[in-house]
Amino acid sequence: MKWNEVAKVRMKDLGMTQEKLSEHLGITPGAVSHWLNARRSPELEVIARILHILDIDEFKVDKNGSIFTSEDFNNSSCATKKINCYPLLSKELIINYVDDLGSNEADNFANEWIESGAVILGKGFWYKVEGDAMLSPTGFSVPSGSLVLFDMGRVPQEEDLILVMSKNNSELSFKKIQSDGHRRLLVPMNPRWPVDVITDEHKILAIAVESKLKLK
Repeated sequence: MKWNEVAKVRMKDLGMTQEKLSEHLGITPGAVSHWLNARRSPELEVIARILHILDIDEFKVDKNGSIFTSEDFNNSSCATKKINCYPLLSKELIINYVDDLGSNEADNFANEWIESGAVILGKGFWYKVEGDAMLSPTGFSVPSGSLVLFDMGRVPQEEDLILVMSKNNSELSFKKIQSDGHRRLLVPMNPRWPVDVITDEHKILAIAVESKLKLK
């Protein structure tokens, strides 16, 4: 379900009106109505705040923008899903062990492991997003501070979100891959950020398969 559908169902269960929700948010009922009826899309931080007000503190956002709550995790189809834990790797760890990410060497230095039921084809790891390159003014976003699960076993396809390292300056980029003729581009969701051309100086590390934003 989309986040607004989840919110409307939860509001009905709690007996909460749009006016009451708008009071909690400190905005007009009209703005809330636009969001709940999908006429406009708030940022992920706002969605998280709305769901928190509705007593939904644990949720995951799929690539297409669908929301999965803890109730979804516990239903019959999810209960049989295999859950694994993957290391949360810092930027420094990824850069320092870039040639050995497929092994477990960097995992030994991870301070946190996070579970997921996502299907991982290769080596999986979590990374905390830095910067606003993937903060879209409308629709699905991956804001700074989001936790993203990456899979090193997938082949990048058009529109995939990928983690890339620039070999010449050892910087990480998290952007969407798109084609422009014979060129492959790194495209941000934030129009204020530059589009980069993928060259031999770039190393594609992994494909994003899941993202979530921790509130606490």
